[in-house]
Amino acid sequence: MAGGQWLLCADGEWPPESVWGPLSEACDVIVGVDGGTDAALSRNLEVTMATGDFDSITDTEVERIALPNQNSSDLEKTLQYAFESEAEVVKIIGVEGGEIDHQLAAFAALVEAPSELEISMHMSEHIVMRCLDDLELVLDAGTKLSLFAFTACANVSISGVEFPLDGEPLAFSTRGLHNVALGGSIHIESDGALVVVISAH
Repeated sequence: MAGGQWLLCADGEWPPESVWGPLSEACDVIVGVDGGTDAALSRNLEVTMATGDFDSITDTEVERIALPNQNSSDLEKTLQYAFESEAEVVKIIGVEGGEIDHQLAAFAALVEAPSELEISMHMSEHIVMRCLDDLELVLDAGTKLSLFAFTACANVSISGVEFPLDGEPLAFSTRGLHNVALGGSIHIESDGALVVVISAH
């Protein structure tokens, strides 16, 4: 069960099957994050285990891994558990919609998760990744992307886009909003935590 690629299924709105279908087929472990277990089972996914404090789940058959700490969200605790279980790549679905605090908490969990994990959140219209040091992407020309600094950064660089940055400060603001890929390699460097939002179209 340890290692490999994990798919975490949360209890928010899910992207279309064209998104979650290939992700589920490519992963080694499917995890239902509390009530996300029911959402995954309703789509006939073979859930490996359920995690969380189980205040939202109804299924009683899937193996449960209790993560009871109330100071962290179920998603954050599951990311930590995935790291401790030697997961290498983690894909997350089911984080859209619902209350705004839960949506923000999903982004916070992405930033706070162990740095060793390669993590991405897959939504209906976007893919969300993080950059804690440097990140290399290859995107088609015209692809829209945005950078958001979740911690104040003194040096942020991005190349291969219409509006590059070169060792410039970036705080949590709209400055990194709506950049455009030139086509090919994009290199991002930062001395703080960045969230990268990429258009899926």
